[in-house]
Amino acid sequence: MLIVQSSSLDVYRNLAMEEYLMEQATANGPVLFLWQSNCAVVIGKNQNPWRECRLDLMRDEHIPLARRISGGGTVYHDAGNLNYCVIVDRIQYREEQAYRMVLRALESFGIRAEKTGKSNLSVNGLKFSGNAFCFRKGRALHHGTLLLNTDLERLTRYLGPLFDSIETHAIRSVPAKVVNLGLNVEAVAAALKDRFQALYPDANGLRQLLDSDIQPGLLDPLLEKQASDDWKYGATPKFTLHSNNLQIEVAKGRVVAASGRQAERFLNTPFSVSAFSLPYDVD
Repeated sequence: MLIVQSSSLDVYRNLAMEEYLMEQATANGPVLFLWQSNCAVVIGKNQNPWRECRLDLMRDEHIPLARRISGGGTVYHDAGNLNYCVIVDRIQYREEQAYRMVLRALESFGIRAEKTGKSNLSVNGLKFSGNAFCFRKGRALHHGTLLLNTDLERLTRYLGPLFDSIETHAIRSVPAKVVNLGLNVEAVAAALKDRFQALYPDANGLRQLLDSDIQPGLLDPLLEKQASDDWKYGATPKFTLHSNNLQIEVAKGRVVAASGRQAERFLNTPFSVSAFSLPYDVD
């Protein structure tokens, strides 16, 4: 058994650590990874960022975009949001067990929450946690957010489409009313660690991951991927945008076809850059 709580607030490093632990901590039994980040918007693996968040506003206010390796919808992160990640062998994974870990941890604070929809946790009908999953090489990763003292005004500002007229098969987020639980991050982290050890007993005992145990040659490429435009934008499923008498087709983050007024100025350009000025420069 391995429990790791990150001291970094870098969203890219922590998402890279999730993937690193999934791939490299296979001999440690069940893994619990807890982390927070500075303000960021994180989309699911199969999502379209132009349809999920206001990239122009995020650019102006220096809010990073990140893409995780799991599916699911878009979430807002800041230091008031505690993220948990459970990694176990695929044959050992039980979805309800990971949810139970969180629900029982919250019961210690007098909070009676429940699973709602496909992968949310809610209290009094308001969502405080979204969850997503990744299965790879015989391992299962289940991770989720916990809104404790998150800036909900910022969450509302950044989540929502930059463009409405996008045709795509990308996964669309399902909006939900959200709520903060108003709990202390360290107290909740401690409760999760206790419940994790109770729900995932390991005869080999609890292990500690030291900085010296992390292999930079294996972590650094994952961190480089997380911070790259090729991953954040280029991994977006192919889509078509209709805007102001212009039609643009985008694949792997680049404009591959365009028609309409001033179409030639966008053809073969990285859409992660050109899209920011598109609504304002094209009539």
